[in-house]
Amino acid sequence: MMNPEVLLLQRKIADYPEQIDRMQKRYSLVLAPKAETIESAIKGLNAYIIQLKVNSSSFTKMGASISADLERLEQMIQEETAGGKELSESLQMSHVQLQHAAATVETYIRSIDAQLDSAHSALETLTLARKHKKTLDVVNLLSMIEKGDGYKV
Repeated sequence: MMNPEVLLLQRKIADYPEQIDRMQKRYSLVLAPKAETIESAIKGLNAYIIQLKVNSSSFTKMGASISADLERLEQMIQEETAGGKELSESLQMSHVQLQHAAATVETYIRSIDAQLDSAHSALETLTLARKHKKTLDVVNLLSMIEKGDGYKV
């Protein structure tokens, strides 16, 4: 008969693939913005960054939970094998499942972080472009005033 604490942990571990799948589906709904103007692109990028941060936070939280469970499972494995007993196949499978879940979550976190870096760079570039456009508009307006294009100031 297995330890109830081990069974409880294994049930939690067995639920990770489904949780990761739900998070992957939610993450797949985050699409990079497309825009015609600088202003709409900036607004779209801000919304995109928020969505990425929410997903990153979810994966990070799950990663922390997985790490804690992995640490606890490894403790249980040490306790079981300390008496010279052979490690049960059930615990071996749970260990592999947790390692796989941890690697999957870490991959998503790194991917999202890379997307966030790119989005922030694009946002900085667009913000700078907006400032340059405003400067150019002022220069053009001053040029029109100096030439006297029929408008009186």
